[in-house]
Amino acid sequence: MDNQENNQNDFLANNRGIVKTKKDLIAALVGIAGFFCYVAIMVFLAGIPPLQWLTVVLTGVLFFMAGLWCLLSTKYHYNLSLFLMMGGVLLLYMIITDKFFPAVRESLGDKATGGILILFAIIMVIFPFMAVKHYQNKYQTVVNAEVIHVEHKVSRTSKGHHAITYRPVYQFTYSGKEYQVTDKVYSSGKHPSTGEERELLIDANKPECFVDIERIKERSISSYVAPVLILALGIYLVVASSI
Repeated sequence: MDNQENNQNDFLANNRGIVKTKKDLIAALVGIAGFFCYVAIMVFLAGIPPLQWLTVVLTGVLFFMAGLWCLLSTKYHYNLSLFLMMGGVLLLYMIITDKFFPAVRESLGDKATGGILILFAIIMVIFPFMAVKHYQNKYQTVVNAEVIHVEHKVSRTSKGHHAITYRPVYQFTYSGKEYQVTDKVYSSGKHPSTGEERELLIDANKPECFVDIERIKERSISSYVAPVLILALGIYLVVASSI
């Protein structure tokens, strides 16, 4: 049996933040160095009044790029990713219009802000369907896999409670070879049970690259709370600024 310990599905690993490889270590060091560089730049710009507005611009870019990276890396935690991107867009819009286009800012008022909120709320709702379509186009080969184990992770929330998340381990046969692959994303709520059969979409040239479409489709009711609140706020801002 080909046991694919380091399978490369399209989801980002979540393993309690433990650095297990040299690549993880390099990424962690680069991230830490980048964070301290960002803080140093912020402190420098904050001390120069004519350039203080750049601190907001760089923060907006940071939020947007962080959200984009999460979105492209995970295709799963879309609400958080899109929320970060939305924050970045709002910051950039506000500071750039205030600094360079005050007349536009004055004429639009909160309409543009509300419009941005409405746009991202809609994207949050439809993104899972977009992700499913993306993977169905990317991976054309379907295999029947068995869930042979479900790993779980216990973590402590900010309120001191314990949260349990899960990720399944699959086993399937393709072209006469047996593969054992592990989803790289832990998620809460509903999850596959040991012994359950699932259809996986795989890369025919690299069977360890896979996606479980059902995991993308499965979505708790609570995941709609943020989009609904953002949509309501956006509509309120648009309507209020039009009165």
